[in-house]
Amino acid sequence: MAPEETKVRLRKVLVDSLELSIGPSEVPDKGLVQTLGLDSINTIEFLIWVESEFGVEIADEDLSIKLIDDLDLLAEYVDSRIPKDEPAGERA
Repeated sequence: MAPEETKVRLRKVLVDSLELSIGPSEVPDKGLVQTLGLDSINTIEFLIWVESEFGVEIADEDLSIKLIDDLDLLAEYVDSRIPKDEPAGERA
């Protein structure tokens, strides 16, 4: 999956999972924690939704504020975790 497509989906998941009062297009690429006022509960909830949406598992050792705070970094990470033998868009 292309990183830009992944970022679009991540923005939608972020808005939906946290019931934000902004649209996905208003979610910035960087500085998510401060800009959106995310706390530890929000970030965990968001990551659970990301795992479900993309069919990936985010390893505990990979969890960091840096990963959550930067959509480019998170998109690259998610793309690297998607099983290569499974066509994108066919996950439940």
